[in-house]
Amino acid sequence: MNEIGTPQKRYTAYTGFVTTPRYFDDSPQQFLSVAPEGVGVIQRVLHIPNYEYELTQRARNFDLLTEAAICLGQCKAEVVGQVGTNWVHCNGTTPDDIRRLCDKISRRAGARFLMAGMCLVDGLQAIGAKRIAVANSYYRRDWMDGINRFLEQAGFEIVWSGNVIDQGLYESLDQQLDVEEKTLWDYPARDVIQACVLAQQAAPDAQAVVQTGSGFRTLPHIDAIEGMMGLPLVSSDVALYWAMLRDLNMDVQVHNRGQLMSTLR
Repeated sequence: MNEIGTPQKRYTAYTGFVTTPRYFDDSPQQFLSVAPEGVGVIQRVLHIPNYEYELTQRARNFDLLTEAAICLGQCKAEVVGQVGTNWVHCNGTTPDDIRRLCDKISRRAGARFLMAGMCLVDGLQAIGAKRIAVANSYYRRDWMDGINRFLEQAGFEIVWSGNVIDQGLYESLDQQLDVEEKTLWDYPARDVIQACVLAQQAAPDAQAVVQTGSGFRTLPHIDAIEGMMGLPLVSSDVALYWAMLRDLNMDVQVHNRGQLMSTLR
């Protein structure tokens, strides 16, 4: 316990999240479940009026990422994670483009800036996977096309890709929309687990499974999923948390949260 009157920082490390408009994103809360004791977190939701989750809206408002990162950096965040995988490709950008962009924003914000889509690439490279199956979860077709292109540009071979409709978990987009409205885009654990396992079964020669949507929360289930698949899972939520913990430069070890997290030292 701190001595009363002793001047010192409240937290041992300061982090921030840039999150998607019109989405109650619990990434900051889930991140704290794997972060070391004493890490603090702050969140900034992007404001885009009449936001409808379209790639064109993200492209038109791309500069808001820089603004949000600068705001969080001025609030003393040391590492800033951006949630929403599709932002990395909405402007037709390549992994090299995004890596340069993240470095530029990091310099302007005075904090390390990480984008979820780029963290998928870094996570796959960290575990040495080249051939991948992609569970595109609830992704619409243009979202799937964009993120798959991005992963291929990064040098990965996609041996299978599909969303929950392709996998037979949902009959139509209308059925998905109903679930998204009822759950606020927080899909049931059953769907999360089955989508990943079915992706692995469709591509038995894959070296890893990638899960691309942040509305599919894999962190609470990742050990069970990897046990069923017999392969590592590199998912949107876990890859971002992993990269943020890596860049905090703390002595971090995370157990029972999947193979990617186990690479932290």
